[in-house]
Amino acid sequence: MYDTLKRKLIHYLDKLWVRITLIAILSLVAIGVARLLDPLLPNGIQEVLGAGSVGRLLEIIANSMLAVTTFSLTVMVSVFRAASSQWTPRSHRLMLDDKTTQNTLATFIGAYIYALSSIILLETQLFGEDQVVVLFGFTILILILIILAIVRWILHLQNLGSLIETTRRIETEAERVFGVRMKRPCLGANPLKNLDDVPDDAVAVVAEDTGYIQHIYEGAISEKAEELDCDVYLTAPVGRFIHRGMTLAYVTGDADEMKDCVRLNTMIGDVRTFEQDPRFGLVVLGEIGSKALSPGINDPGTAIDVIGRMSRILESYSQEMEEGDSNIMHPRLWVPPLAAGDLIEDGFAPLARDGGKIVEVQLALQKALAALADHPDETLAKAAKEAAVLAFKRAKSQMIDENDIKRLSARTPAEVQAA
Repeated sequence: MYDTLKRKLIHYLDKLWVRITLIAILSLVAIGVARLLDPLLPNGIQEVLGAGSVGRLLEIIANSMLAVTTFSLTVMVSVFRAASSQWTPRSHRLMLDDKTTQNTLATFIGAYIYALSSIILLETQLFGEDQVVVLFGFTILILILIILAIVRWILHLQNLGSLIETTRRIETEAERVFGVRMKRPCLGANPLKNLDDVPDDAVAVVAEDTGYIQHIYEGAISEKAEELDCDVYLTAPVGRFIHRGMTLAYVTGDADEMKDCVRLNTMIGDVRTFEQDPRFGLVVLGEIGSKALSPGINDPGTAIDVIGRMSRILESYSQEMEEGDSNIMHPRLWVPPLAAGDLIEDGFAPLARDGGKIVEVQLALQKALAALADHPDETLAKAAKEAAVLAFKRAKSQMIDENDIKRLSARTPAEVQAA
């Protein structure tokens, strides 16, 4: 339960409006602090500290923050649109969740609201003459936050929306999600390798909405399953697009209450998200590489860069735990493991298809797949070899120049060519 509450709390704290609210309510906090410190404040302290100028400071903040926020939003929208059109619309989602951008906007908008509310509170005489020094202190704190935010924002704008920064951020997020999944295989549940493993008497839990499965709170589902003495088979993994009426899971035991719990803790939305979805990062990187190979862009270098990034992500792959593993955290849950073939196809298939005629791309692809074919995990190694065979055959059928075919053949393992 603690893990579920923590994840839900983090999910809400990532919302922009929450950060804005936290900064904006500092004016109300200042009232409470002023009341508490009133007996300790010496007479005439506001004149000594110059706290009487707080009204002018607040007016400056209110006037400037509105302009700065408008400018920042204009820049942000322009950058996001450019990145969506040039690279892939799926990168837009990750850029929206950028912590620096959100913290900067929250600081600017929150400071604007803080200044307005503080001006109103000053006019209502809620602060005594000496208590104004408390508001003055909070205002100085806000000014420091604004200065730090502006400096960070200027530095951040240097790379915001660039191709290198976009692909790097996608790779970093994909590695993070992939690493979390490898540390907690099958979300800490038993591996559901086949639908035939679902008991015949299990009752289906159907979706009430249509969209992508964005998040599964497996901890809450597991706790409820233990309480009701139920087994839950989550057949629809995170990232799958599901229609209303399709099966989310199967449950045994007290089905009615358990079904409500599964639906409540399975988040369905209109877009696919990076969080808890290891495959999505590979899909987005593959899209960027594929788009770079389009005739209008014609940028093989980006495709080659993306191939290297995807191979780095997949290096950390390990086959998810076998049934009966002692490290299973949720013994009443079953979750489908990641399929190595799907991971390879998500990232490399678009580049093998769209870069079939470009020898440089095919050389990079064969090099990456050859490295993954030596991976200690047999399932990933097998999937990489199969992908290399398909990519080589496709490239030979698409390439026109015999010299390109010879170059590719010279760098492709003999077992791939012979398959």
